[in-house]
Amino acid sequence: MTDPLAPAYDRWARYYDIGEGDRQPYLGFYASLLRPTDRSVLEIACGTGVIAADLHARILAAGHRPRVVGLDVSAAMLAIAAERHPDLQWVLGDMRALPVDGRFDLLFCCFNSLQFMPTEADLAASFAAARARVAGDGRFAFDLYQPNLPYLRVPRTDSLARTVMHAGRELQIREDARYDEGSRVLQLDWRLVDRQIPNEILAATQFRIRQFSADEVNHALDATGWRVVERFGDLDRSAFTARSRKQVLVCAPA
Repeated sequence: MTDPLAPAYDRWARYYDIGEGDRQPYLGFYASLLRPTDRSVLEIACGTGVIAADLHARILAAGHRPRVVGLDVSAAMLAIAAERHPDLQWVLGDMRALPVDGRFDLLFCCFNSLQFMPTEADLAASFAAARARVAGDGRFAFDLYQPNLPYLRVPRTDSLARTVMHAGRELQIREDARYDEGSRVLQLDWRLVDRQIPNEILAATQFRIRQFSADEVNHALDATGWRVVERFGDLDRSAFTARSRKQVLVCAPA
């Protein structure tokens, strides 16, 4: 399978960790899913490996020998992960195939990465691939945005998406956003700039973010042998409602 995300993230890899800002909500939620008996973890779309490395450290601290694998389509992102954490296993591959061996106690995919799947069929393929790699009593967790059509339908040009401080510099992610009703894909064009030198672009990339309703997610899970154990409206474990910002799910084999 080919994946257009690879060059998008390869271009952004050097600045990925800077641009992501505070990842504590993600660290806290996915670490909370570890059970005392868990030894093996697979992070799908692991990026530079921050979350996977944190879970690896937690399993080690509990006195166990872990197997933690991070998979991503971007070789540049994985190179950063491997340089920082050579004791983990880093695999280049597509989430619709998962070219790894064995089964895992916990599989997870965070930062809305499943929304890079362009169609419902691709989403189901990623769910099926995870199902083939889960241990008998294992779990699969992920988060994605709940579609907010009034927000998506408003085009944005050179909008401020995020501000982060790095090495004493105030950096901004500026974005152009266009939503296509037919494909249900939000196209984002990102540029990273120094606020003091806005015409100098440090990095630029483009993403296509597919919107999936809760019904579509449920259908794909049902079709691939999963049952939903818990569903939240955000990483703080708030109740899921029609007005929730996110869809956060913990699943088990059906």
